Parts: sequence; C-alpha cells; structure tokens
Amino acid sequence: MQPKVSDTSPERIPYPEYLLRILFASFYPAVKMAVDHNYPLDTVKDMMTLALWREAKRKHATINLISLIFGKSTRTVKALSARFNKGGYFEETETNLMRRVEDLLRQRPMTMDELGDRLPHCNEFDSTRLAIQALVREGRIEAVDDGGRVRYGVVACHHDLYSADGWEHRIDALQEHLEAVTETVRRRFLSDEPGSAAARTFTFRARPDDMQAFREELFDFVRARYREMEGRAVDADDARIYAVYTGATETDPAEDEG
Repeated sequence: MQPKVSDTSPERIPYPEYLLRILFASFYPAVKMAVDHNYPLDTVKDMMTLALWREAKRKHATINLISLIFGKSTRTVKALSARFNKGGYFEETETNLMRRVEDLLRQRPMTMDELGDRLPHCNEFDSTRLAIQALVREGRIEAVDDGGRVRYGVVACHHDLYSADGWEHRIDALQEHLEAVTETVRRRFLSDEPGSAAARTFTFRARPDDMQAFREELFDFVRARYREMEGRAVDADDARIYAVYTGATETDPAEDEG
C-alpha cells in the first residue's frame, strides 16, 4: 500500500500561507551563509532591512509610499534612508548601473533621457551619463544618430565578466544571477503563466576533470545558441528578453569539514 502523500498545491493551501512558504524558502541562501559564518541575528536583520529598503527605493519614488508598504512611520523610514545612505557600499555601484543600462538597451535603442526615465529613482542623470560613456568606451554599446537624436544600442557580442578580478564585477554578476532566479520563482509559483519559466537541478557523481570539461562545453553551447537566437530576433515583433542561467558546483561538504 502506497503511503498517503499530502497535497501542498496552492489550491489546497490558503494563499497567504502559500506566499509565506515561498518567502521562507527564498531566504535560504542568506540564512545558510549567516549560519556558516556565525553572523548574529541582529546583523542578519540589519542586512535584510537594508536590502528591503533598497528594493523599495528602487521601485517607489516617495517616502510616504514606502512607509505605507513597510508599515512604519515616515520618521522611521527616513531614519532607515539615512542609515542606508551612510553605508555607501550598499548602494548601486557603477558596474551595476552599467548592466542595467545594457539590459534596457537590449529591449530597443534609447536616448539618454529615455534611459534616465527608466532607471531606478535613486540614480541621478549624471550617473546615467557616466555609465553610458563607460559602456561606449568598452565597446558594449554604440551611439547612433537617429535624425538628429542620438540613440544608444547594444553591440552584439559576448562579454565574459564572470572571471573578472574586481569584486564589483563579481558582486554584480551575483546580483544578476539572483534577479534571474527570483523572476523564475515568481513566474513559476506566483504568475498566471507558470510555463513561461523553467529550472532544473541535476545532481550526479563525476570525476573533477570530466566535470570541468562538461562545464566549459555547456557554457560554450549556451553562448553559441543565444547568439543564433538573437540574430533571428532582430526586428521580430514577438521577441522578448529572456535570462538563462547555468552553473555547476561540487556539493560534497567533506573537504570543508574538520
């Protein structure tokens, strides 16, 4: 006789509880790191508060609206804002802003003003201009004269930043990865189109040399295929922006113990 398996689908769970379960599961990377590195609860709460503030500031322009969402007084929210701004290393870095500009231009060419209107509220126009200048210098975007108006567009080539030495590049790559993972979770669990996103985890045993070769083959395959698809998407009305993330890691903790 087969054991009875409880049905935990969202249809059988009150929706507020379903949302809380997803939120709880989403905390795993942060709390796992906190426990591994012995961070006290107050430090974890501080980091969560700052992260929550940054996301709210990115989405909403006014303190009043943020205080309403936080369920806190405007005085408390202003204190959070001052605390956040004091820790400059938590703010949007130049590298992060450059990537956001690049992401916007993948949708379509835009002018400087159009980019400024679509970037997070915490970014000033001068920051946008400097990010665009840096991207042009690096050959990642180009300026095109469109009837007297300068529009910027991405240059169709691959930039491999995952192995860059600078910590800003590495943190920005982590942010980009987690944004894609978050959108996958949202679409799979909280949208009306769960089939629009997919993720799989394969766990298996392999030799290190074989795994290194497999990882390189996998990355090369993805790069070749997305360039091919980007070529077919030029001027296509039904084209959309997609994020594909892939990676491989050893999961055996034996070497880390003792």
